Amino acid sequence: MTFQSNLSQEKRAELADFVIADTKTVAEVSIEYEVSRKTVNSWVQRRKRQLGIPGSPIGGDRTLSPAALRRVAKEKQGRVAAERRAESYRSELEDAKTRLERLLETVHGMQVTLEYYMGQRPPGGAAA
Repeated sequence: MTFQSNLSQEKRAELADFVIADTKTVAEVSIEYEVSRKTVNSWVQRRKRQLGIPGSPIGGDRTLSPAALRRVAKEKQGRVAAERRAESYRSELEDAKTRLERLLETVHGMQVTLEYYMGQRPPGGAAA
């Protein structure tokens, strides 16, 4: 039986980056996300291999080459930029929803007025 984490590959990579960059410890990530330390260590080792960071096969090696630090920083900048774009799109979507609601209210008002003048609705909006 295999264990399936609820965390996406991107989130696992992000958490591993925190450990690699000494922002968080393996224990902190393990407790915060309720996964075993062994699992977090495997994410860190996999991420180091992806980034081409030399490391000890048993973990614990936190030295990063300048190129690896640049790769980690560049990926973090990309994630931050993507999050900013997503927030901007969410804001634009909310604005569009508000405008749509106003337009629907206007159209409904125009429909009522048209029905009144066409004789389909008596004054006061009561049904005939």
